[in-house]
Amino acid sequence: MSESEMRAVKKEITSGFSESAVHYEKYADLQKQMADRLIASLEPWTAIIPEGPIIELGCGTGFVTEGLLELYPDRKIECVDIAPGMIDYCQQKFADNDNVTFQVKDAEELIPDQPEYALTISGFTPHWFQNPAITLKKWLEATKPGGLLLTSFPGSESFPQWREYCQQLGIPYTGNILPDVEEMVIKMSLGPAQVDYYEDTIYQSFESARNFFEYLKKIGAGTQTEGRGLTKREMNLLINEWDASSTGDTVKVSWHGVFLAVKRDYD
Repeated sequence: MSESEMRAVKKEITSGFSESAVHYEKYADLQKQMADRLIASLEPWTAIIPEGPIIELGCGTGFVTEGLLELYPDRKIECVDIAPGMIDYCQQKFADNDNVTFQVKDAEELIPDQPEYALTISGFTPHWFQNPAITLKKWLEATKPGGLLLTSFPGSESFPQWREYCQQLGIPYTGNILPDVEEMVIKMSLGPAQVDYYEDTIYQSFESARNFFEYLKKIGAGTQTEGRGLTKREMNLLINEWDASSTGDTVKVSWHGVFLAVKRDYD
């Protein structure tokens, strides 16, 4: 992909999420569930991380932010998101919290070159990075020794049903490439760091496969980052095959959920 193509994709991602903030807050149930679990995994570390500010990458409408404010009511928290609409939403939602700031910022750019943060956290965002492993590695380097990088994302084994029906029909699978857990762990393990991770499968149910694709668009997550899109005929074939092959009254969609914790050791 050329640099101009990458800029165009990033612009589309930004626009999609920016325009969907209200819908994201209301309908992104899976993302809210993953945020709650990410905060729960942080609780044992609450009193252990060093002094210093916290940064949240890709704050969205503040699912993770809410948990951070409960755990760290007196700690400086910086929240960034590439989508102005998400930042506007959070600024209104958390207007009464003096210890948190919100800024429109691309987490893949302007990464500090010195350790600055006690905690770097990102809930269900890294899969939108052009190179998740490299970007998170740089943010680990911007995390203080003794500090923690904590993140969650959908992994490469997500959506097996979608892949299967595309293969059966001989049409392109148009889901985005998602991070490979093994690659992520290997790259994050280079240097002074302790890496731990957990993965499982999370299921969603929809009345039809069409509702699943509408859900992605509704919350701003419908941007296809590579390849051509399906024609209307191909999309109808996929939806009809998926619906017909499902048992019961609903279509099940499975996500490969990954939680990654990296403790920055002292150099």
